[in-house]
Amino acid sequence: MPIHPRIVSLSTASPHFTVARDEMLAFVYKHLLGDDWAAGETSRQQARQIERTVMASTVETRQLSVDIDDFYARPRSTGERMATYVSVARALGRNALEACLCAAPGIDAASLTDLTVVSCTGYAAPGVDILLSRDLGLNPDVRRIVVGHMGCFGALAGMRQLLATMRAYPKAVAALLCVEISSIHFSSSADRTVLSLFGDGAAALLLTNDQHAAGPEVVDAYSVADFGAANQMTWEVGDEGFIMGLSPRVPVTLRRQVRAATERLLAPHGLNIRDVTHWLVHPGGPSILEAIADKLELADEQLAHSWKVLREHGNCSSARVLMVLEEAIKSGATHRGEWGVMMAFGPGLTLELCLLRF
Repeated sequence: MPIHPRIVSLSTASPHFTVARDEMLAFVYKHLLGDDWAAGETSRQQARQIERTVMASTVETRQLSVDIDDFYARPRSTGERMATYVSVARALGRNALEACLCAAPGIDAASLTDLTVVSCTGYAAPGVDILLSRDLGLNPDVRRIVVGHMGCFGALAGMRQLLATMRAYPKAVAALLCVEISSIHFSSSADRTVLSLFGDGAAALLLTNDQHAAGPEVVDAYSVADFGAANQMTWEVGDEGFIMGLSPRVPVTLRRQVRAATERLLAPHGLNIRDVTHWLVHPGGPSILEAIADKLELADEQLAHSWKVLREHGNCSSARVLMVLEEAIKSGATHRGEWGVMMAFGPGLTLELCLLRF
């Protein structure tokens, strides 16, 4: 039997500003409509539309790295937002990575041979990968990769690349870190759906080829894109930070692609959809989760972890699918020998999948 790398530890980190739905709604009213939004009938109509969008998101709380009332008390340039990104992403990413190392017996920062950092919400040089390598005392010859601007599927793209690394280097000890600071990109031109969904967070995992270690095996990965639908999800750099575009047709495209993509992941291993116990789906939004459940004929409880993470934390791009995996493991629902599929989506329009064996 082939040897598959194992996830020996997994940790997430959330920033300390927790914002409830009503607080976020008040911020969106003020940010999009102005201080005196309640004075005019047009603004009140817009407010009702915004309220429907926010309520439909099902997000009850989210965690943010900045005090949004303070941060957005004046206009912020893209340069200012990037400076904030470096500071908060570095701190939040360090929290996740240190917790991950502490949870892995016999592995410390100096043990790492590979570090992959995933983020689409900020850029800097030296980047977070270099700053954290220096902060944590990683070896100078650690193999570093940055997965940037791939959006919500970035974590699984990173895992796909690390799977290849672990196969090529049997003694490798690899870390994957996802850190996303969406809150620095709220703007007057932002899509209301984006404002209703997104928060901040970080997640890290460690991979080794030690077959005596506990943790799920990473068995395979598969990626496919519908290039004809590329414009349905965009992330553009503007003068007010990064501006996301999210078409209401995204769930339609996913419905059209997801079953065939899943079958292509499973078929080489003699599996079909009914053989999979755990569905660890990126909580991109209610309509996306509903589309996936419908097309794959999944029961409500099979996506319960994704719905819980969406409700309690919102969507924070790449880090969220790892939080769904953490939620499943911590719940005690996973048992040795069971199969799991991780799934995330993003610009392209891309579906990225990963096959796990617990």
